[in-house]
Amino acid sequence: MPQKSPKVRYHEVTAAEDGQRIDNLLLGQLKGVPRSHVYRLLSSGQVRRNGGRVKPSTRVERGDQVRIPPVRTADRAAGPPPERLVSRLREAILETDGDFIIIDKPEGMAVHGGSGVPFGVIECLRQIHGDEFDLVHRLDRDTSGVLVCARRGEPLRRARQALGSEATEKVYQALVHGRWKGGPRTVSAALDTSARTGGERTVKADAEGKVAITHFDALDRRRRLSLLEARLGTGRTHQIRVHTTHEGYPVVGDLKYGDPTLDEPLAPGRLCLHAWRLRLVHPRDGLLLEVSAMVPQRFQDLLDAAT
Repeated sequence: MPQKSPKVRYHEVTAAEDGQRIDNLLLGQLKGVPRSHVYRLLSSGQVRRNGGRVKPSTRVERGDQVRIPPVRTADRAAGPPPERLVSRLREAILETDGDFIIIDKPEGMAVHGGSGVPFGVIECLRQIHGDEFDLVHRLDRDTSGVLVCARRGEPLRRARQALGSEATEKVYQALVHGRWKGGPRTVSAALDTSARTGGERTVKADAEGKVAITHFDALDRRRRLSLLEARLGTGRTHQIRVHTTHEGYPVVGDLKYGDPTLDEPLAPGRLCLHAWRLRLVHPRDGLLLEVSAMVPQRFQDLLDAAT
């Protein structure tokens, strides 16, 4: 039978979705639709909140009516995620405290299914703990490291608020090409986060873009490679990767912003970027928490081999 044409629908924001960015809400509602297409829907004005136009960063409130334009979504994968993937995620859980789960996300694992990836972290986590948890934030598929999930409702809302506070600190480690010159350095190149390359969403340094700040320091430097600490001052899409390339030190294994001619002799496998440490005020008791995830051994192996 022919598939029915999709129609405009309206989604009422639930208590669990209160405070969520509208781009993240849409990505959850439109499973299987490429991120680039979701952002085109937003920029074209087809998505409305209570009848008004929105930006991707607009936050929704409980009871809001969100207009979702007609768009074909990919069929969801039938059945639960495979046990091998669930086991991999189970082994990656660093800490649980009832309302929150901290994960050392494996490199190569998407945070959720969609765009040709049937399953991700959240589908596996729900297989383990039931359909109660959601992502507090996201990591790119090829970025490993600390990922926070929270129980839907008030814990999730407060955790997302905590991540946006000044007390929060996100620190990454990145293996980059080149010997880092000098000491600590703050890069403040503004970023255009809506650029397109060949129809694909990308990010580029642009003086007319959004303010972006990353604080770098070298943890180890060799003749051809350096291991950097990158502390976020802002949280723009692909910020670290664009800033390192802008400074002349592309991240090893970065297929989008890196240098394939430098990568080829190393055969790095995947992107060498790791969410190393997260500090935030616990949304329930107000205590300052710090969690960290061990950097993949291959970073050190590549560094040692490049001396």
